Amino acid sequence: MDDTIKLTSISVVCGLIAGVISGIFSVGLLGLTNDFVGLLVGIIIIYVLFKSADKVAVEELGTSQKIWDCILPFFFTWVIVWILINNYL
Repeated sequence: MDDTIKLTSISVVCGLIAGVISGIFSVGLLGLTNDFVGLLVGIIIIYVLFKSADKVAVEELGTSQKIWDCILPFFFTWVIVWILINNYL
């Protein structure tokens, strides 16, 4: 499988998970209503994704490719899921 497909797929799945966790903390389903905790969850996951991208990829990746393949798909998925959960729960 191509490195771009692997990294993008992992980033989108992690973005979904982070969006749900951030939405749960923003809405207050766990008894704690705090948007900063949701933001912190996303930042921690994106840091781990960025650092582990070299281990997933077979070829050497540049910083620009990591941004396009890891950070942007994660960010857009995370924000969309977070906003949808905030608006509909």
